[in-house]
Amino acid sequence: MEKHGYIPSGGPQLNRRNFLHMAVAGLAGGTALLAGCAPKQSSDPDALSATGEAGTKSSWRTAPEPIDESLITDTVEADVVIIGGGISGVSTGAAAIENGLNVIVLEQNEEPRMMGFDFGGINSTLAKEAGLELSDEEIYQMVRDWTHMSANRVRPDIILNFVRESGPALDWVVEKAVNWGCRPVLAAMKSESDTYYNYIRPIEFPDGPLYDPSKGQFGGNDIITCLRKEVEASGQYLTNTKAEQLEKEGGSVTGVIASKGDGSYVRYKASKGVVLATGDFGANEEMMEELTEFDFASYSNPLDYSNVSLGTGLGHRMGLWAGGVFQMGPQPLMLLPMTYPYFYLHVNNLAKRYCNEDCDSVNMCINQLQQPNGTSWSIFDAKWRTEIPASLEVSGGMSWDQDFRELGTPWSVENEEAWLQYELESGSLVMADTLEELAEKTELPLESLKETIARYNELAEAGNDLDFGKRRELMTTIAEPPFYALRMLSEMCVTVGGLNVDVNHQILDENANPIPGLYGVGNVAAGLFGVDYIEAPVPGISLGRCVTFGKNLGEHLATL
Repeated sequence: MEKHGYIPSGGPQLNRRNFLHMAVAGLAGGTALLAGCAPKQSSDPDALSATGEAGTKSSWRTAPEPIDESLITDTVEADVVIIGGGISGVSTGAAAIENGLNVIVLEQNEEPRMMGFDFGGINSTLAKEAGLELSDEEIYQMVRDWTHMSANRVRPDIILNFVRESGPALDWVVEKAVNWGCRPVLAAMKSESDTYYNYIRPIEFPDGPLYDPSKGQFGGNDIITCLRKEVEASGQYLTNTKAEQLEKEGGSVTGVIASKGDGSYVRYKASKGVVLATGDFGANEEMMEELTEFDFASYSNPLDYSNVSLGTGLGHRMGLWAGGVFQMGPQPLMLLPMTYPYFYLHVNNLAKRYCNEDCDSVNMCINQLQQPNGTSWSIFDAKWRTEIPASLEVSGGMSWDQDFRELGTPWSVENEEAWLQYELESGSLVMADTLEELAEKTELPLESLKETIARYNELAEAGNDLDFGKRRELMTTIAEPPFYALRMLSEMCVTVGGLNVDVNHQILDENANPIPGLYGVGNVAAGLFGVDYIEAPVPGISLGRCVTFGKNLGEHLATL
């Protein structure tokens, strides 16, 4: 049996470098349906009004007209109604049920979106047993670093809540995963850079009953499914049930009206609270245009940029209509490179170097998207077999290591060779025996490419990057054929900006007061990210915060 982190002889396993493309292709038929749920304009002065940025008249900010009472065929009551059946929703639901609550989860699709590999958290039992426990001093330094890297656009109290509660939450989900048949392991990837330091190694869950990388199924599939089974065993998990409107009485959110697959409407009343666990808004073009900073429509080549989000921002809009407000904009994103350029020379389509390549994965993307047409290439030579593993001692981390390499297993040349072959066959990688041939195949201007490489080699040989200040340990010449040029693909996975919440995950109004009865978890909620996902020095924070805050919210609702 192949160890995780190695590639079978039949070719590369599906992983972070390519699974998102295949996943979005398989779901393309559902995207149009999801994107078609924009609200109708409302002329009713009593309808829930939008509270947003002054001077905007976007249609998505306007609440829909109330649903005619005659169309509502049934009323169902529960302690908690959760809108969204993904990882945040089922974590909240399972925890609430464990604490004695009656729970209904509403999922608008036949199956929830199941994506992801890594679950990040602080001081889980697995980490402690590996000798990786963080001290209080390290934890407080991490919160300071996190806040600083986020340009102080975050809630340090929410960050500290995550730091303190994520270890027990991961232990909670690890126990369930083991009973389900998964094998929890610590991932090897971890940045050792002083500038882009990661404090932890995330947990991954291979070998579960659904785990099949060839089909794009990873640990996230198993975790969501086993938590969903717990909800179904003692509560209700309703598919093809789309939340349409929140209902308020006396300022409190009391329930939600949802449409069924047959076109009927049902009122779901919640005595403890309604939870928005609806994911992101990355597939809503209008929201993306208004709330984010890049002109994504200008990146026309899918080898440079793609967007794989399926989130329509339904929860963001519903929370807004109920009186919630967005965190300070522009809204942060999860931008990740889908080809791995490591630390090698980056050039734009003019063959000009444009950055210090010793950077985290998101900076790779942001630097790239500022270049003409958003096009970038990573240039390296035959020495990569020794240079890449050596670089892991001083840097590394997500997109700078091999996916699914478990802590304690070696970096594999064979694995990387297989991936280079995959990139070559997919059109992302060019190989050449001369710089002239490399320029011809990439359509980069030859003289500019030669000049850039000559200057880079000069700086590398001197061990002093006078142009951009890269660390000398990561400066290496480009001199030994074959030469490689890797087209750098930036991918917008999900948006991670959302509605303001407090430490109890209650959605806040424009005066920072909690809206009674309304809660948000996952990508619908703000607090952890100010600029971009990767600023958090905790790999796997996206899934880790869903489990942590979902568990905490389920427990909190039981105390009300």
